[in-house]
Amino acid sequence: MRPRIDLSFECVLIGEQVPDAGFYAWDIPDNILYADSALAALFGLDAGLAERGLPIENYLERVHPDDRPRLAKTIRDSIIGHHPQQEVYRVLDMSGTYVTVASYGRGFLDAAGSPNRYVGIVIPAAHDMQGITH
Repeated sequence: MRPRIDLSFECVLIGEQVPDAGFYAWDIPDNILYADSALAALFGLDAGLAERGLPIENYLERVHPDDRPRLAKTIRDSIIGHHPQQEVYRVLDMSGTYVTVASYGRGFLDAAGSPNRYVGIVIPAAHDMQGITH
């Protein structure tokens, strides 16, 4: 298993400007997404587990069912095309309410040219698309 990814430096640099921003790094070969406590809160997940790493499916399950296919396609296209992604979608928070977030991410390749890491930021959107309750 790969060592835990430490995002603290990047989180401090950017997080001071966007206090509710959640940061993540997805280890694609091991399918483990490491996230800070802000991202865990946005997705209604336990912060301790998120920091130690969870399968990406734990996050995708929290995405609104109507938004999930579009988000998965955007991420896949970003990895295959090796370009940044931007997407707005809804996630289920701890209260059971869907909140709108904006995400920005990018994949990175290893020395052999295979997808290796995907890192990004998720921020709460200023205005929710809908205040849908689960």
